[in-house]
Amino acid sequence: MTTGSATVRILKPPAEEGGGGAARLEKTPTLNNDSIIQLVEAGFSEGTIVKRIEGSPVEFDLSPDKLADLRKHRVTDPIIAAMTTAMSDDSPAKTNSTKPQEQ
Repeated sequence: MTTGSATVRILKPPAEEGGGGAARLEKTPTLNNDSIIQLVEAGFSEGTIVKRIEGSPVEFDLSPDKLADLRKHRVTDPIIAAMTTAMSDDSPAKTNSTKPQEQ
């Protein structure tokens, strides 16, 4: 039987100590149509790109012309669907109107 005690000290990285919100924004850039095309052309998998869309701020242009441009650059339907979902999730009117408030 082994007995003893240990002291654990949790250290925060410097970015977290002084309210480093700006540093965090730099690590998660806003995704746009061009950044998605770059990810596809770099060979990232659909799943990786969809996860990136779900975890990042987004500013996509989903007009018919821009959608056609995405398709020309081999952006797949699941990625476009994730882009559409991300845009609708960011809309405050969409999130507030999905459930009527009961009083």
